Amino acid sequence: MKRSYLIALIIGAVFIVWIGLGLIFGNDDSQTAQKDGSAGAQEELVGVRVIKLTAQPKRTSIVIRGRTEAKRAVKVRAETAGNIADLPVEKGQFVKKGDTLCKISVNARQARLDEARALVQQRRLEYDAARKLAAKGYRSETQAAGTKAAYDASKAQLKQMEVELGNTDIVAPFDGIFDDRDVEIGDFLAIGQPCGLMVQLDPLKVTGQVAEDKVSNLQVGTTGMARLVTGEKVEGKIIFVAKTADAATRTFRVEMEVPNPDRKMRSGVTAEIVVPSQPVMAHLVPSSVISLNDQGVIGVRTVDDNDRVQFYEAQLVDDTPEGLWVSGLPETVRLITVGQDYVTKGQKVRVELDSKSGASS
Repeated sequence: MKRSYLIALIIGAVFIVWIGLGLIFGNDDSQTAQKDGSAGAQEELVGVRVIKLTAQPKRTSIVIRGRTEAKRAVKVRAETAGNIADLPVEKGQFVKKGDTLCKISVNARQARLDEARALVQQRRLEYDAARKLAAKGYRSETQAAGTKAAYDASKAQLKQMEVELGNTDIVAPFDGIFDDRDVEIGDFLAIGQPCGLMVQLDPLKVTGQVAEDKVSNLQVGTTGMARLVTGEKVEGKIIFVAKTADAATRTFRVEMEVPNPDRKMRSGVTAEIVVPSQPVMAHLVPSSVISLNDQGVIGVRTVDDNDRVQFYEAQLVDDTPEGLWVSGLPETVRLITVGQDYVTKGQKVRVELDSKSGASS
């Protein structure tokens, strides 16, 4: 009996000791687990690299693709009918205003002109005599008025004959190049048919179509540059910006005028109009940092003062070999250059300064 009691006492003591040890070491393990959990949470922050950037004023240019055009291009047409008698100017020749380009045969026009002059002289004498007789009462005022009307009609006919004879010379309407000829000697020209093409190449126009989001940056009188595919570069001024868009392309016609005193630049050559725009505040960023958010918006990711990720939509200002100039960001930012594709807006991150980025602040 005593032996059974002793064994039970020993077992109870061992059990109590085991429970006590479990409580002691269990608390230590719990505290250790809590510490390990905190450390693990700290280690779970995603690391990113950033560079500090400050906005700078950036001047860009508007580039409009187009072509050169003659200042004026006119089909010179006949104002009287007849056969071509002479062609004193060769194609491609420079002519002055008033120079004869095509000469129509005079035929009987000179004889009719001489006849009209003689008739004017006769009608003038008749009118003078009638006027004197009417003043003395030997002729009525009505008869005198009739001779005056006949005299005026003869003068009008003479003027008409002089104009018709003058129209046998088809002349240059302005200084320029006689660029094409439509007739040969002996051809018959009716009234309104062309003799040839006159073009004015000094000054020269450069024309193009500008997008609707850029047209407000262009003003008449703005100085710019024309770059021709043939290599010429020449300064000029904007002389026209359309107020109405092309219905098909929603673009606006722009014209620049450039000097061409030697007329070496030709009409119809592919060219660009380059016009400087107003400077904007922008950041120079590496092209590799451009990314998309969940809505498909193009932009960049930054880190704020609380080490949380922010996303800003970026508008492209210029594309250069050094990087992309973009606007739409705060004046000073910490731009994520490494790890931007693995973080989201509002996420807290571990920040490390990137000293190897190609873009500068």
